[in-house]
Amino acid sequence: MNRLIYTYSLVKTLYEQGKDYIDSFWPFVLKVMPRDKTTLNLPAIQKGIRDNSGLDIPQYSLKSIITRAKRKGYMTQKKGRFWLTATGDNYLDALEPESTVERRINELLEDIRNYLNEQLGLSLTLSGTYDIVLSFIHENIDPLLEFCNPDSSIIELGLSKQGNSRYNSVLVNYFEIAKQRKPDHYQTLTDIVYGSVIATVASNRDVARINKKFAHTKIFLDSNYLFSLLELHFPEFTKPAKELLNLLESYKFELRAFDFTVDEIVRVLRRYSREQHLFVPGVRVDSIFSNLKNQGFTTEDVREFMAKIEDRIWELGVKIEPTAVELKEYKPPKDEYRAKLSYYKPDQDLHAQNHDLAVIEKIREIRKAPKREIENSRALFLTSDLRLSKFDFFEMSHREKATICEVIPDKLLTNILWLKNPTIIKDIPLKSIIAIHSHGMFIDRRIWRRFCETIRKLKQEERIGDKDISMLFYDHRIEKVLEVYDGSQTDKITSELILEQI
Repeated sequence: MNRLIYTYSLVKTLYEQGKDYIDSFWPFVLKVMPRDKTTLNLPAIQKGIRDNSGLDIPQYSLKSIITRAKRKGYMTQKKGRFWLTATGDNYLDALEPESTVERRINELLEDIRNYLNEQLGLSLTLSGTYDIVLSFIHENIDPLLEFCNPDSSIIELGLSKQGNSRYNSVLVNYFEIAKQRKPDHYQTLTDIVYGSVIATVASNRDVARINKKFAHTKIFLDSNYLFSLLELHFPEFTKPAKELLNLLESYKFELRAFDFTVDEIVRVLRRYSREQHLFVPGVRVDSIFSNLKNQGFTTEDVREFMAKIEDRIWELGVKIEPTAVELKEYKPPKDEYRAKLSYYKPDQDLHAQNHDLAVIEKIREIRKAPKREIENSRALFLTSDLRLSKFDFFEMSHREKATICEVIPDKLLTNILWLKNPTIIKDIPLKSIIAIHSHGMFIDRRIWRRFCETIRKLKQEERIGDKDISMLFYDHRIEKVLEVYDGSQTDKITSELILEQI
C-alpha cells in the first residue's frame, strides 16, 4: 500500500468534508480519561495514550487534539486540568466495546477458517486464518475499497482469482458470498478493510519512505523558544519545546539563531537584576524571571549564565548566524511595517520591534524569492509568538498570495511534522481502531466515496509526494491557529498586572 497516497487522500477528503485529520486522534484521548470526573493534566493524558494505544503524541499536538474534543463538547479544562463532560461520557458509552469487536472478528474468522478448510482440505487455526485474511486485504486494498464502498453496486470483487497466494481464489469467492448472503460477516469484513487503511495511515513505521530532508531548510529559533530549550521557562514550556527539537533533528533541519536574537536574549536577562524583586518564590507567574526566582537564581547566577550564552546555545546543536544587524540602528524596508506590527503588539518596545522586523527581512534575504512549498522554503523563523505570526501572515501578503510565511508557530510546525509520520511505540490493535471509528467519523458514505475517488485519481496521476501532505497541513492549519488570536489585547496581560492582582 502506498502510504503517501492514502494519507494525502484521507487528509484531503476530510478537509473537503469540513473535517480535520487531527480529529482522527481525539477518540484515543477520550478513551484514557477517567469516567468518574477525575481530572488529569497534560503529561498524564500523554502517558495514558502512550500506554493504552502506543501513540507517542507531542504535547503541542496533544493540545490541538484536546482542543478539538473540547470544541465538540466532550472535554473541559480548568487550570491545566482536563476531565470528561457528560457528552464525552455518552460518546464513550455509544462506542462499540472492543470485546464486541473482538467477538465479531472471531466469528468472521471462524466462518472463513471453515470455508478455507473445506475448499482446500486444510486444517487452519484461527490465528493462521487471521494472518491470511490481513495479508489478502493489504495486497488487494484498492479493489477491496471499491468493493466495500457503501454506494457501490459491485457484486463481484474485481481482481484476478489467479493471484500469487493459494488462498486468493477462495477468498475472492468468500467476499462475494458474504456481500450477497452474510450481511453480519460482510459488515465485519468492511470494518476490517477500512480499519486496515486507517491503521496504515496512522501507524506507519516505514520511516525510509518519508522525505526527511526539507531541502536543507534552516530553522532560526526565536528567543522565547530558546528560553524553553535552555530551561529558563517552567517545565510545562520546556518539555514540548524539547519534543519539537527532537522532531526538528529527526527531519534534518539546520538549527540556527541570528546573532541579534542572542543579543535579545541577553537584553532580556539583564533586566533580572532590576525586576527580580517583583517575583516571589512559590508564586508562579508566566515569566522566565518567576521561574528563575523559584529556582533560586541570584543576579550573579544570571550574569554567569549570560557570559556563557553562546556556548550553551551551541551545546543545543544550534549554530549562531552572523549578521550585520544592529538592533539599535535598524530601519525596516518600509516604515509602514512599524505601525502594522504595533497593532498586533501595542506594548512592544522599539528594540524588540526592530528584532521582529529584522527577522522577517533576513528570512526573505535567505529565500531570495517567495516560496509556496514548505519543504522548499529554505528558511523559517520558529516562535511561540502568535502575534508576530499573525502579523506576518495577514500583513505581509502571505494570505492573499498563498505563500509560506517567514514566521511559523512552534505548535503548527509540531503538528505538521508529527502528523506526517506519527510516532508509534507499538501497533495499535485493529479492534481498537474499529471500535473507535466503526460508528464514528470515517465510516461515512460521503467521506469514503470521495476518499476512493481521490485515491483512484492520484494513482492514475502518480504525482503525489510527501511535501503535498505537508502543504495540506500547513494551508489548513495556519489560519486556524491564528484566526482566534486577538493580538490587540493580549499584551495588556502583563506580569506586573498579574502580580498586582495577587
